[in-house]
Amino acid sequence: MPRFHHSHQGTSLGCRGFTLIELLVVIAIIAILASLLLPSLARTKSKAQGTFCLNSMKQIGLSVSMYSPDHGDRIPLCRNWGKAWGTDHALRNDLVWMPEILEPYLVKNFGKPTNGTVAAKNRPNQGVFTCPSGLKTRDPAVGTTDSFYFANDNVTYVWNHIYLKKDGTYELKNPVSGRRDNQISNPTKADLVWEMPYWNYKYMPHKLGMNLVFADGHAARTKGSPKEADWWAYHSRDGWEPD
Repeated sequence: MPRFHHSHQGTSLGCRGFTLIELLVVIAIIAILASLLLPSLARTKSKAQGTFCLNSMKQIGLSVSMYSPDHGDRIPLCRNWGKAWGTDHALRNDLVWMPEILEPYLVKNFGKPTNGTVAAKNRPNQGVFTCPSGLKTRDPAVGTTDSFYFANDNVTYVWNHIYLKKDGTYELKNPVSGRRDNQISNPTKADLVWEMPYWNYKYMPHKLGMNLVFADGHAARTKGSPKEADWWAYHSRDGWEPD
């Protein structure tokens, strides 16, 4: 039986490490690739968060549409804009806001503390009432946004409880909360829910804009405007009053 003879002569390979210049070139290439990829990843993440938020708001709109025929064709009667507003312009004495009213049609607000009389303390995960972009967005000119989410039971959305009329006064005689469906001038334009922060368009949560829920149940993104210091002051009455 033949034997195979293995010769090691002349087969050894020389091994050497990277030179400093080669290592620096590799690091530079990695840095360039990272600089090209990171903005794209950031845009993708931002888009995904905007889509998540818009889907949540569509669910809120659908829930309102299911609520109305079960309650005399009326819009939900919330206490006011949200828990963070306390007793300001309250229309009911119990502690009931948008999440509590819509819970039978949607989902429980898991960011709400067990004791309903205290404010939340821990930053929540994203959820139907919590926009992932909104949690991280701040308007430096409005200090209350730092504590707003905790005071509002970790809800980043605002219910259009009572809007501002063109003359700068509140519409107290016919608020949005509890209004009959047939008293909406234009349901496709009448905003029910919007996002925080909503003042300066530069700090709105979704690329200089935010998502809205309308009285007909649909949700859509709207752009902010550099000419408007407070979105609510300009647009909360849209669709509720005759054009």
